[in-house]
Amino acid sequence: MQRNGKWWVGLIFTFVFLAMPGLRVALADDGQGGAVAVVEDPAEVFRVKPGNVGWMKLTGELRNGPPPFAWAGSSSTAPSLREVVGQLDFIAASPKLKGVVIYLDQPELNRAHIFELSAAMQRIRDAGKKVLVYSETYEPSSYMLACAADRILLQHDGLVMLTGIGVEEMYLAGLLEKLGLKADFVQVGKFKGADEQLTRRGPSAEWSKTMDNLLDSLYEQMLDRIATARNMKRQAVVQAIADCWTMRNEDYVKARLVDELVNRDLVETTEAIFGKAFTYDEDMGQQPALLQSQNPLMLLQQLMSDSRPTINRPTLAVIHAEGPIGSGRSTVSGRGGTSGGGNVGLFGGPSIGSETMVEILDEMRDNDLVKGVVIRIDSPGGSAIASEMIWQSVHDLDMKKPVFISVGTMAASGGYYIACGGREIYAAPGSIVGSIGVVGGKIVMGDLYKKLGIEIYRRNRGPMADIFNSVEPFTREQRQALVAAFEHTYEQFLDRVKRGRGNRVGDDLSEVAQGRVFTGLQAKENGLVDTIGGLEVALRDLAAECKLEAGGYDVIDLPEPMTLPEYIESILGAQASAPGGLGSVALNGEQAATLATARAVLGPRLWKQATGVLGGLMQLRSERVLALWPVVLDVR
Repeated sequence: MQRNGKWWVGLIFTFVFLAMPGLRVALADDGQGGAVAVVEDPAEVFRVKPGNVGWMKLTGELRNGPPPFAWAGSSSTAPSLREVVGQLDFIAASPKLKGVVIYLDQPELNRAHIFELSAAMQRIRDAGKKVLVYSETYEPSSYMLACAADRILLQHDGLVMLTGIGVEEMYLAGLLEKLGLKADFVQVGKFKGADEQLTRRGPSAEWSKTMDNLLDSLYEQMLDRIATARNMKRQAVVQAIADCWTMRNEDYVKARLVDELVNRDLVETTEAIFGKAFTYDEDMGQQPALLQSQNPLMLLQQLMSDSRPTINRPTLAVIHAEGPIGSGRSTVSGRGGTSGGGNVGLFGGPSIGSETMVEILDEMRDNDLVKGVVIRIDSPGGSAIASEMIWQSVHDLDMKKPVFISVGTMAASGGYYIACGGREIYAAPGSIVGSIGVVGGKIVMGDLYKKLGIEIYRRNRGPMADIFNSVEPFTREQRQALVAAFEHTYEQFLDRVKRGRGNRVGDDLSEVAQGRVFTGLQAKENGLVDTIGGLEVALRDLAAECKLEAGGYDVIDLPEPMTLPEYIESILGAQASAPGGLGSVALNGEQAATLATARAVLGPRLWKQATGVLGGLMQLRSERVLALWPVVLDVR
């Protein structure tokens, strides 16, 4: 597609740009007899409002990587974790700001978000400034974040709804039997548990041990966090959690769960802390870039150009790897994309494609201005071969320049496989790490065919041609062959761990392998990770490793957002993606409605986990060996 000189490009641009939800174009007097075209927010024109107290509202999800579209900028999407942390660090460093008020309006926060935002809030407090958190309702995740503040404020007649940690595990073997189906799987690693939800009616002793160990650690972390932050004894915390459902107003204060009941304007509290003359700064160092031009045609030229950041001085790259792992191209939340044969983006969520990752890693290796790389992993794993392809590229890159790994919520199975290619691994205390093991198999449909009156005639030529037939379970010889193949993949996985972790995991690797999973704190103790710290800590340490001085380098986020010309080309192309990141899969109305209902019922946080696991399992259509963490873990 030609990008210049075509009148129809302008028409396409006008249609696409003006149809974009949440944005509009306005022409304003530039004060010199001309006009300036700016992109406006529907609620208000972007403006800088300097003040001496920061104001931040957290609602909905936080974006993990860069915005999906380069021309829209971050202002039209959910803020990223790095942007929010950057604003908090701006408050800590600015001599003009006294502190910040954070309004928690039902944010969707995972354990990694809470850890990294809490660390940034602590940096503000360490600078001698105040952090106030306000909400109408605190549920467990928002309350865990509020514990990092100087004061927790609750709206009059608001609620604090804390709970312990509960997990529901669903076992489907009985259902499959009623349907005439049977899961025939092979797994290597007795603690892996990746097949149990399909092959058993309840957990094995090994899987129960794994999950109990994991939940014990997460629960202990929660109690310790509240007890330390609120200056309470652990038993008092347990009692407060049990009683909070019947508490109201002053009961929360007496139980030390909150510091103060407030009105919505917060005036009385904020003036007592910051003084009566303070004003709010809602930007806190973030100034949205305005598209400016003397006429609409020049504005169009700006938008059609590649506005992505260029690397022109020493740079550290952050590569965001989120979702299940598969072959082909990655997909990113918020835009379509084809993930290749694995089709791991089936449910519209992000995915890690080996082809995309290898391209980015090789590009970073060959760019001399890129001095080091942090790979931010949030993945339950997926394809074993795709994980190996990415590991090779990570390892090759680390041979030339340092690669650090930052674990978000999870680097499990294939996600940890990739992590082992890096030089140092950082994780949050509640990150899920490990699950070193492999699994694969098929769903046997012979009895279902009989119930439906379907006759299957099979014709095969050559050895093992019938191994993945849908009618019968594996024969003894087929199972032996699969076990041998899977054990080879498992040994390869162990080799990658040994090469990456060395003697940090001790002499007996089996103590941390065999499918076991650990929290970040446990993984730090057994050597699977090096440092308890978030992305900003990893970047700081990487800069030191590369001998880069503060202010003397840039940080870029990858994959890069899609430019407007690329977006238009994807619309006009013969292989344009289906809506919602469904790749080449088309859904009928009933299927789309079912997915929409499931997403609404589960909520954003649980939906993201569920689609990651389901997307990984869907790869069994084309991938025979998976390195996948099979559980949706909703810690409330």
